[in-house]
Amino acid sequence: MSKQFVVIGLENQRYCMPIELVSGVIDNFSITNIPNSLDFVEGVSNIRGEVLPVVNLKKLFRISDSQEFEDKLMTVSIQGKSIGIVVDSASNVITVDDEYIDTIPPVLGKGKQFFNMVANIEDSLALVIDPLGLFDEYERKELFSLSEK
Repeated sequence: MSKQFVVIGLENQRYCMPIELVSGVIDNFSITNIPNSLDFVEGVSNIRGEVLPVVNLKKLFRISDSQEFEDKLMTVSIQGKSIGIVVDSASNVITVDDEYIDTIPPVLGKGKQFFNMVANIEDSLALVIDPLGLFDEYERKELFSLSEK
């Protein structure tokens, strides 16, 4: 068996997202800021007539932003709700055989909640993002309420 992923770039690191959770990648988008929102929330964006909360993965993962990259907005489904995720790149879809996918090593500590697998891609490793692990229950409620207002 194998799994398909969208390859995501954040600064010079590669991550993956299961393709079945990604509904699109947008190059040109605007974001309306929401004051007093969670630190990693950029605001909301109108994508194809739907107002989506927008999250910055660099802020969530505490990765410094060099501003070298032109952001892309990836739309993702979490528990049946859509959100936008700002990434540096979301380029290609890859297929990885199960033999090249492994569990997360315990050395990741607290950051382990964000990921559910590690994939060996072209002789390097890419952490597979678990969208359900990105936010705790309070954060999910806050995010989803942004698109309901």
